[in-house]
Amino acid sequence: MQTIAVQDEVLGILDTLPELTVFLDDTGSPASRLQARLLERTQDSIQIQLDAALGQNMLIRVAGEVENSSGRTPFFGQYRVRSCRIASLGKYYIDLIPEVVSEEIPQNIARNNADLDYYEVLQVSRQADFDTIRRVFHILAQRYHPDNLDTGSDPHFRQVVTAHSILCDPAQRAAYDVGLAAEDKSRYKIFDSLQSTIGVQAEIRKREGILRILYAKRLTDTNAASMSAWEIGQMLACPLEHLQFAFWILSEKHFVQRADNNSFMITVRGVEAFENEQANFSKMQLPALPAPA
Repeated sequence: MQTIAVQDEVLGILDTLPELTVFLDDTGSPASRLQARLLERTQDSIQIQLDAALGQNMLIRVAGEVENSSGRTPFFGQYRVRSCRIASLGKYYIDLIPEVVSEEIPQNIARNNADLDYYEVLQVSRQADFDTIRRVFHILAQRYHPDNLDTGSDPHFRQVVTAHSILCDPAQRAAYDVGLAAEDKSRYKIFDSLQSTIGVQAEIRKREGILRILYAKRLTDTNAASMSAWEIGQMLACPLEHLQFAFWILSEKHFVQRADNNSFMITVRGVEAFENEQANFSKMQLPALPAPA
């Protein structure tokens, strides 16, 4: 049993509480997902804070991570709204009771193949709805089916089938998204310490890391392919101030460009440069540089 006490007069502590995703329906659309904070969790109910009011008896799904004896574990459950009250302007406290017994989903379900991003396998956005995922799946399944003499590929076909199976199941997708978000922090991290971000080799790694992130963003989210410098710095575990030189070089070489919102996106030349250097990227996985002795 886990209980987190929250007093109204210290709402600033909410920033340190576990984040949850609330699914209002099974469409998978961005509008059907809301971000919440876990205030209290008991065996019989949970209380969350949400930026929207929910009607009494409304049925929702909740996914995120919870603390247990073995650390943070992916969590998924189906709940019914018992009550909803105003906490402050635009904030609501919502009491939920389990409709279906909640589960703490093992990490191997959330990430049963750590070398693959199933959104990248299907080349869809992480915000893609289920209809889009199904449509893309049918196209790729036909392309890679072993019976297709021109483009058939059994390994690719198996990856596509697995990706479709996980991303079209609300429970598995919720758990997968939680695990994927946690893995992003280590997947793109290229430095072990602040000292290791300095030097010629470190600058090369920064440029490779930026291109790798923006390539993946363009591949899976064509309609929103840009990312802010701050977001990229967070993923690389590198201070924004230490990335200015890398952004300058990539911009001068026309590998990246500024979007309308002043964020960065990869260019055609950047895509070509990235793909030409795949051997150097070791399948897009860059080991972190150790701190200097």
